[in-house]
Amino acid sequence: MPLWLGLLAGSAGAGACFVGLLVAPRRSQIIAGAGLLLSSVLVVRMFSMIAAQGVAQATGLAVFFALAGIAGGYWAAAAALPHSISQPKIAVSVTDAQPQALPALIILSCAEAERYRIASTARVIERLMTSDALRLPTSALPFVFLSEKSRYRALGDYNPARAGVTEVADRVAETLQSKFGTVAVAWCDGSPTLAALLAELENRGYSSAVLVTLGPEGSYITMEAEREAHGGSSGVRLIPAESIWRSDYLAARLVDRVIESCRGAVLSEVGVLLAGEGQPVAWEPLGKDWCERENYFNQRVRLMLLERGFEERNIRISWIEWQTPDITETVRHLAALGCNRLVIAPTTLPHITLASALDLKHSIEAARLAEDVRVVTLTPWGDDAAMVRAVADTASAALARHAE
Repeated sequence: MPLWLGLLAGSAGAGACFVGLLVAPRRSQIIAGAGLLLSSVLVVRMFSMIAAQGVAQATGLAVFFALAGIAGGYWAAAAALPHSISQPKIAVSVTDAQPQALPALIILSCAEAERYRIASTARVIERLMTSDALRLPTSALPFVFLSEKSRYRALGDYNPARAGVTEVADRVAETLQSKFGTVAVAWCDGSPTLAALLAELENRGYSSAVLVTLGPEGSYITMEAEREAHGGSSGVRLIPAESIWRSDYLAARLVDRVIESCRGAVLSEVGVLLAGEGQPVAWEPLGKDWCERENYFNQRVRLMLLERGFEERNIRISWIEWQTPDITETVRHLAALGCNRLVIAPTTLPHITLASALDLKHSIEAARLAEDVRVVTLTPWGDDAAMVRAVADTASAALARHAE
């Protein structure tokens, strides 16, 4: 019996460690690899001892035990992946905090994590699966994590999105230092969450905070963060600001960036692709406000481009992921219309995403354009001065309305 238990335990461990090897960050792969090696050695040793007994039926049963153990260990580890989400720490409220004379300003961002983390990826996948935006068999989950890890590796193991958001927050703080006591960033995924930040601000004596969403305001993912915050026990009153994508200044700045990329070209031969981030179709009924705001901004930019001399038929709206028409289809269409220069302009992407940094390039390459068609891809907003101004103006307007 000990031999069979050892065989089963070793094979289950090998299956689980194989999952760990697929999904673990680079620094943890050595541990997963060592576990896989030790488990494999145990399986081989137990199998050899059973086979040495010379009973054919026992050998066949040992093969079955080994395969079943590996499959079971793999499945159990894979099933646990979506649940490996770190729980945010909520600060305990204190009663001796000094009241703050000025409100706080919170910038809510859905920027992806700086580095690949199992917990961060698990949170994203868990959200997609529970909202029916993604359906995957359990056996495929480790390879989804592997794909995400590979995308981070292709980006140099570092995503600068959050650093850009932090820079925007710092510059907004310099601009509005006389209006707000502090400017802090909360993350849709990661720490601090909006709920945790509100608890921290309450501990510091704040009674109110203006909330500016840097990204898909009114979308499923940001509404989720707000629901979690409202479900908490924080005494800080949230004052929601209007969407930054209502800013005509942002729209005009994007048009200027497009114009700058068209130097030396005939505008009638330039195709402009306004690229949105896109969201799962299952989220659209749950975040209608975001769809309306994104469409408003895109149409505002489109009208401004028409006023600057671009051809109406050469301005198209597309999405980087999830929605259609996709980038490849739209690029091909613009090239077929005779455009010899294409400008890909991310519109409502406040920062770099893995999709905009990696998938966008692959989508353009998949179009297989003629060599005489030049493609210029603009970067997302990042810490552009226009983004800083839009956040500052939106926050100031919300504060003024609250004071009335």
